[in-house]
Amino acid sequence: MGNMNIQRHADRAMQFAPFAALKGYYEAIRIQERITEHRKELSEDEAEAISNTLNKLRVGTTVKIRYYDVDAYTNIEGVVTELNPPYRRLKVVKTAIPFDDIYTIELLGKNVLF
Repeated sequence: MGNMNIQRHADRAMQFAPFAALKGYYEAIRIQERITEHRKELSEDEAEAISNTLNKLRVGTTVKIRYYDVDAYTNIEGVVTELNPPYRRLKVVKTAIPFDDIYTIELLGKNVLF
């Protein structure tokens, strides 16, 4: 009788095995659904506005940024955790963003002290 229980559990485990293989599949589909965009050229005024905002930026400031990420624009909102003008990049939480990839930046004004 005990042997029958083991067999039943093995059958049940096999029933769910195919779903483990789908983990990578769903990630691949999500990446394919992303619409690629060409990088837009900033006007002189837009570039100057971004530069002025970056000059006001401090670590701990909450920001909303639209930036070019690999092949499309994406948005991020969060606290600036690192500001590195010599290397022309900043970090929002753990996401590093080169200054040159920023399309829009908005200071949301809430400061978090570190």
